[in-house]
Amino acid sequence: AVKKIGEKLKEHGVLPWLDEWELRPGLPWQRLLEQQIRQIRSAAVFVGKDGMGPWQQVELEAFLREFVDRGCPVIPVLLPYASRQPQLPIFLKGMTWVDFRRQDPEPMERLMWGITGKRGMG
Repeated sequence: AVKKIGEKLKEHGVLPWLDEWELRPGLPWQRLLEQQIRQIRSAAVFVGKDGMGPWQQVELEAFLREFVDRGCPVIPVLLPYASRQPQLPIFLKGMTWVDFRRQDPEPMERLMWGITGKRGMG
């Protein structure tokens, strides 16, 4: 589901950074992710049926620290199969969500708005 959303973002001119696409096997991923966090202007945190794992929690904390300092959005994104009441860290709960379990409001349009700051995908 995340890859499909990433492909749709590309179609609309947004260049997503997805670890599976960008991290070269055999190299330490933490250092590369740290480099990216300093350059990224927005982050989407995807939540599925199992919620968030321990490494996702560590990554999220790093994004929140960096992005609060820079005033960048961290967007919680609920995937179509996320549980009804996903368990999110308290700081992430305060962010406006994008919910792919619903079609109104249109989730891809909302995600694009969150990432780019511009309404409408046109």
